[in-house]
Amino acid sequence: MKILEPKLNKLEEYNLLDANKENCYNNMIFNKNVEVNIEISDVTIDECIFKNIDFNNIEFNDIELLDVTFENCDLSNKVFNYYLMQRVKFINCRMTGMSFINASFKDIIIDNCNCKYINFAAAKLSKVLIKDSNLSETSFMETDIKDLELDNVDLKSSEIIKTKLNGVDLSTCNIESIITDLDSIKGITIDRIQSMDLISVLGVKIKGIKNENYK
Repeated sequence: MKILEPKLNKLEEYNLLDANKENCYNNMIFNKNVEVNIEISDVTIDECIFKNIDFNNIEFNDIELLDVTFENCDLSNKVFNYYLMQRVKFINCRMTGMSFINASFKDIIIDNCNCKYINFAAAKLSKVLIKDSNLSETSFMETDIKDLELDNVDLKSSEIIKTKLNGVDLSTCNIESIITDLDSIKGITIDRIQSMDLISVLGVKIKGIKNENYK
């Protein structure tokens, strides 16, 4: 799968407060935190890099993300519901508790991020690569998936319901204690050891084999 990375050309270092006053986020690098609460709303963030930014006092409302990179940022508990994101990259970010309900992802890379408790309910994921990241206890409920690659991803105790993973390779991932259904996991690729996790999930017991997950 080939993913288009963010197009970033002729970027200028800028202050978040100044950009917010001008309601303009184009071709900029932001690498300094703001000390006051601000709201970024009704704007397309296009060709920008956010580096070492703590978003705890920054709120988003009705935005689009095109050709954007987040590096070493804290986006914990941010709500990106219904947002369009295309050619966006998250590198070494804290993304715990984020909400992407009904969001649309295309050409997205999530690399070495803490994504625990994320909610992808009813989101559309197309051409998405997630690697070396923690997605434990994440929710994929009725998520529309097309071209998803997972490499060394922790999916422990995640909920994958009414989400077709057909063609997705989970052989490098931790799928211990996932909550899922037959339609969702039909067509996935796993290794021999992982088969024990899925057998337990489906309530099947193998005679002569002890497994602590069996009841």
